[in-house]
Amino acid sequence: MSAAPGRHRHGVAVGTAVALAAALIARAAVAAPAAATAAAGKPAERPAAADPVAKYFTELAAVKLIDAESGTLETLRRELGAAELLLRDGAFGSAAVALYAIVKSPRYAAFTDFVELQNAEYDLGVALARAGSYGAALDALEVVLRRGPAAPYWGPAHRRAVDIALETRDHAGILARLEAMKTADPIPPSAAGERAYLRGRAAYDAGKLADAEGELVLISKQSRLYSSAVYLRGVIRARQNKFRDSAEAMCEVAATQDNDKVTFVVDQRYFTIKDLARLGLGRIAHEQGEYDDAYYHYFQIPDDSVYLPDALFEASWSMYQKRELATARDLVKEFLVAFPSSPLWPEASLLAGYVELADCKFDDSQKWYDELARKLQPIVDEIDRVRKDPELRKQLFASAITRYREVKDTGEIAGKKPDKAQATAGAAGASPATTGTTMDELVALLRLDPRFLRLSDAITGMHEQAQTAPAVVRQWQQLARQVAETRVAAVSATRTLEQEQLADANAVVEDLRRLVGQIRAEKSDLARARRDGMIAAGEAGEEDARLDKLLERTRAAERKAVAAADRAAEAAATQAQPGIRPMIQADLADARRLDKAAHALHDKLEQAGDRLAQQAVDRLYADTRRVLDKAKLGKVDAIIGQKRKLDIAVQDLAAGRFPEELIGRMWNASMIGDDEEFWPWQGEYWADEYEGWR
Repeated sequence: MSAAPGRHRHGVAVGTAVALAAALIARAAVAAPAAATAAAGKPAERPAAADPVAKYFTELAAVKLIDAESGTLETLRRELGAAELLLRDGAFGSAAVALYAIVKSPRYAAFTDFVELQNAEYDLGVALARAGSYGAALDALEVVLRRGPAAPYWGPAHRRAVDIALETRDHAGILARLEAMKTADPIPPSAAGERAYLRGRAAYDAGKLADAEGELVLISKQSRLYSSAVYLRGVIRARQNKFRDSAEAMCEVAATQDNDKVTFVVDQRYFTIKDLARLGLGRIAHEQGEYDDAYYHYFQIPDDSVYLPDALFEASWSMYQKRELATARDLVKEFLVAFPSSPLWPEASLLAGYVELADCKFDDSQKWYDELARKLQPIVDEIDRVRKDPELRKQLFASAITRYREVKDTGEIAGKKPDKAQATAGAAGASPATTGTTMDELVALLRLDPRFLRLSDAITGMHEQAQTAPAVVRQWQQLARQVAETRVAAVSATRTLEQEQLADANAVVEDLRRLVGQIRAEKSDLARARRDGMIAAGEAGEEDARLDKLLERTRAAERKAVAAADRAAEAAATQAQPGIRPMIQADLADARRLDKAAHALHDKLEQAGDRLAQQAVDRLYADTRRVLDKAKLGKVDAIIGQKRKLDIAVQDLAAGRFPEELIGRMWNASMIGDDEEFWPWQGEYWADEYEGWR
């Protein structure tokens, strides 16, 4: 065999792996939750021929485009090492491509019992999961899990599948998929505990609290999810108003020493659960009026916890409720100094005014209320603007997500816990630095809903898929061209008429999509100019209407161009060899459908994200407006208190009673003459001078 055909066989195999991996990743990213749920009903056994990647490799080997005899243990180890290096470097998509070329290739069909190939199978699931392709990752992990608990990578693969269920919140769907894979050997206790936790979470999500607790109590202390299960049991009992039982469950987590790995598994997840349990204990005690106990539990939260701002603020409230005003005053001042950008600072400032008002320090109370109203009024006005302006709303949440990611990435370096400044920003979704503009202060107040964060990740992924989907289509078209010739050495570099027409059609589609993006950018710039007063409202309205018409015409032209590209792609695919032609035609059509679906789903996700953003901004506006109104009412109370205090002083003077604060001054003044001056004693009293004076 000559060198050129050998190189070509390798190039076709790599090109096939790239195209197939990209298509599978795109397909999984478009409908990952649906894929995970639908997979629950699949049969327990799936023939290898049903695997689309394996089918391609088999067909390519049949037409001599892959040398099935070229795989050795040395090449397997070398290719696996290169793929794991990509995985360590964070190139998860490239790692998945390299691992697909190992796992699905007939070159290594004889190595199924080797630990290196099983390692590659597990790494493929890891790479796909880290790339966000959860459906494809579950398919890869299922291959490992079907080997049974005795296989070396069964345990790690099961943990990865459970982690995907927790990440996607598809507890019931992925649990059903795991339980559908029957094995001859019993599963280990750790895996049984993980499945019990998934059953408990699924029941909890469905509102079946009793069933959820019944599953959670089955989890042993040797399970990595035991601390999470105990905490969730405490939450369930709190929702059932069983506060004493809830406190017992949370105490089991909170009272465990951090270095005690014998009681139950202590990992990075445990420390977050422990902080939540301490916070929960404080809230339970506060609700029951046990303020000293609440104070104790709040102060058990360490300084490097992201929940420290909440604990310090709530401890201030507990002391205020108990009327320990001096302690409450010190705590709230410490909070405002340590966490000035926390979303709780308006509530804390309001509490500071309440403390001074309760202590009859009306002047100090009024100063707090005035300062709070001065700082909060511009923010409330800015929130009102954001509520009514979609572009401002988009900018607000883009800034909040960016800062949230920065703080999260900083806190995750080498398992490092965030410091106090990062804890402030982590709770707020904002930067720990002192904010400057009103928009920065608004970002600091915004709490990012977990649903919005997950949706934002989905939008980001879909945007990336929408941008890369045309490249996936081109890869399939290139694959069709590569396998179009019967003789490998006779592959021509000249394009056929069908391929030229397809390239032109794809170029038109991409140009029209770029034009759509440019029109949207123009509309955003126009809205910003109108908002800043740089263009008259009437002129802006006319220009906006013109852009809307242009956008509508461009969208119509885009739909026609996509249809023309579909026809051209079908014509180009007919040139492939008969054996592989049906698969290429089907997958090329699938790639084009994913291309269109990615753009359509991206638009739908953006609309859903805007609805969630609108709800969050409306909620923030209501909360800040409520605090501002309370500050204004508190100022009225302070003024009334000042007036009442003066009335009492006048009444006392009229009755011949002097105010307490004037008695000392009047006594001193009465003891000196008009030509004398009083000097207070400034010396030192020694304790031994008074010992035994009686």
